[in-house]
Amino acid sequence: MKFLNSFPQQAAMPNHSLNRHFAACGSRASFHFRPTAACRKMPVSSNVMPQECPVVRSDKLAKLIAVFDQFHGGIAKLDDPTAKRLVNNWTGIRDQYVTATVAPRLALAAGMEQGLRETPILVQSIQPEARKCAVHALAAATSAHYPDFLAKEAERLTKIKTRGSIRGEAEFYFVRHLIDLLESDPRQEEELRLLYELADRFEGKRK
Repeated sequence: MKFLNSFPQQAAMPNHSLNRHFAACGSRASFHFRPTAACRKMPVSSNVMPQECPVVRSDKLAKLIAVFDQFHGGIAKLDDPTAKRLVNNWTGIRDQYVTATVAPRLALAAGMEQGLRETPILVQSIQPEARKCAVHALAAATSAHYPDFLAKEAERLTKIKTRGSIRGEAEFYFVRHLIDLLESDPRQEEELRLLYELADRFEGKRK
């Protein structure tokens, strides 16, 4: 089941498999985050979900809905057109996941998890200053509601680092997302150096 979000074609986004989900729309430290001063003012725990339609289950789909609720609530006040489109898109499709009438819950959860995995690609289209806040909002939401996903992503990063190279656009945007997440943390200088090397090496091959 494809993730049902829709992202306007006029929005800047790479030509990537994310189009199937948003169509027409190693290191433990890598997943720790400390919001910047500007981002601390963001309503990262706010919610864009309709109060009359709460999520009452605690299965994988419910956890993913909570992640997307908090993330989109966190970027709702950003002065950025891409962020606003993402919020509007999520508001428009959310009930299809809450009611789960269009497909089995497991299928919806699988599509949403893939959408979550590829959300960093869309976040890269947000303007730089706003993107910092969006990156931290996504990390906070995922950590709060679906920490198991971060464990999977840590394994993904470990494989990339062990291999010593990035394979494909999806891994590149994944690494770029981690760079954005860690740049505000001076304790991650060594990790950042390694991630920069991986990203630069991949970009060099693309030229």
